[in-house]
Amino acid sequence: MPFDPSIPADNTPLDAAEMRGQLNGLKADIDAAPTAQQMNDAISGAINGTPRNVDGFSQLYITISDPPTQSEVQQFLDSYNNLIIALRRNV
Repeated sequence: MPFDPSIPADNTPLDAAEMRGQLNGLKADIDAAPTAQQMNDAISGAINGTPRNVDGFSQLYITISDPPTQSEVQQFLDSYNNLIIALRRNV
Protein backbone atom coordinates (compact mmCIF):
# COMPACT_ATOMS: atom_id res chain seq x y z
CA MET A 1 0.00 0.00 0.00
CA PRO A 2 1.54 3.35 -0.95
CA PHE A 3 1.67 6.08 1.66
CA ASP A 4 -1.52 8.16 1.78
CA PRO A 5 -1.19 11.41 3.77
CA SER A 6 -4.99 11.53 4.28
CA ILE A 7 -4.90 8.37 6.43
CA PRO A 8 -5.97 8.22 9.22
CA ALA A 9 -8.83 10.63 8.77
CA ASP A 10 -9.50 13.07 11.60
CA ASN A 11 -11.53 11.72 14.54
CA THR A 12 -11.53 8.10 13.35
CA PRO A 13 -10.39 5.12 15.40
CA LEU A 14 -6.94 3.80 14.60
CA ASP A 15 -6.67 0.52 12.72
CA ALA A 16 -3.46 -1.53 13.08
CA ALA A 17 -3.51 -2.86 9.50
CA GLU A 18 -4.10 0.62 8.12
CA MET A 19 -1.28 2.14 10.18
CA ARG A 20 1.04 -0.75 9.29
CA GLY A 21 0.29 -0.07 5.62
CA GLN A 22 1.09 3.61 6.09
CA LEU A 23 4.39 2.84 7.80
CA ASN A 24 5.32 0.25 5.17
CA GLY A 25 4.49 2.79 2.46
CA LEU A 26 6.78 5.35 4.10
CA LYS A 27 9.57 2.78 4.44
CA ALA A 28 9.23 1.88 0.74
CA ASP A 29 9.52 5.59 -0.17
CA ILE A 30 12.62 5.96 2.03
CA ASP A 31 14.21 2.79 0.63
CA ALA A 32 13.58 3.99 -2.96
CA ALA A 33 15.30 7.35 -2.34
CA PRO A 34 18.91 7.64 -3.53
CA THR A 35 21.64 7.42 -0.92
CA ALA A 36 24.09 10.22 -0.24
CA GLN A 37 26.78 8.21 -2.04
CA GLN A 38 24.55 7.77 -5.10
CA MET A 39 23.87 11.51 -5.15
CA ASN A 40 27.58 12.31 -4.83
CA ASP A 41 28.38 9.88 -7.65
CA ALA A 42 25.72 11.46 -9.86
CA ILE A 43 27.04 14.96 -9.17
CA SER A 44 30.64 13.90 -9.79
CA GLY A 45 29.57 12.24 -13.02
CA ALA A 46 27.81 15.40 -14.15
CA ILE A 47 30.81 17.58 -13.29
CA ASN A 48 33.40 15.23 -14.77
CA GLY A 49 34.35 16.34 -18.24
CA THR A 50 33.45 19.98 -17.71
CA PRO A 51 36.31 22.49 -17.71
CA ARG A 52 37.56 24.14 -14.55
CA ASN A 53 37.36 27.89 -14.06
CA VAL A 54 40.41 29.52 -15.63
CA ASP A 55 39.64 33.15 -14.77
CA GLY A 56 43.08 33.45 -13.16
CA PHE A 57 44.83 32.23 -16.30
CA SER A 58 46.66 35.15 -17.91
CA GLN A 59 46.37 35.97 -21.59
CA LEU A 60 49.33 35.62 -23.90
CA TYR A 61 50.46 39.01 -25.15
CA ILE A 62 53.00 38.52 -27.93
CA THR A 63 53.44 39.82 -31.42
CA ILE A 64 53.99 37.10 -33.98
CA SER A 65 56.36 38.03 -36.79
CA ASP A 66 55.98 36.87 -40.38
CA PRO A 67 57.41 34.29 -40.57
CA PRO A 68 57.19 33.41 -36.87
CA THR A 69 60.39 32.66 -35.01
CA GLN A 70 60.98 29.42 -33.15
CA SER A 71 60.82 31.38 -29.88
CA GLU A 72 57.39 32.86 -30.72
CA VAL A 73 55.99 29.48 -31.71
CA GLN A 74 57.42 27.89 -28.56
CA GLN A 75 55.95 30.66 -26.40
CA PHE A 76 52.54 30.11 -27.97
CA LEU A 77 52.82 26.32 -27.60
CA ASP A 78 53.81 26.62 -23.92
CA SER A 79 50.86 28.92 -23.22
CA TYR A 80 48.47 26.61 -25.10
CA ASN A 81 49.69 23.56 -23.16
CA ASN A 82 49.36 25.43 -19.84
CA LEU A 83 45.76 26.30 -20.73
CA ILE A 84 44.93 22.68 -21.53
CA ILE A 85 46.44 21.58 -18.21
CA ALA A 86 44.49 24.31 -16.36
CA LEU A 87 41.20 23.22 -17.98
CA ARG A 88 41.53 19.55 -17.05
CA ARG A 89 39.38 18.40 -14.19
CA ASN A 90 40.86 15.53 -12.23
CA VAL A 91 37.81 14.01 -10.56
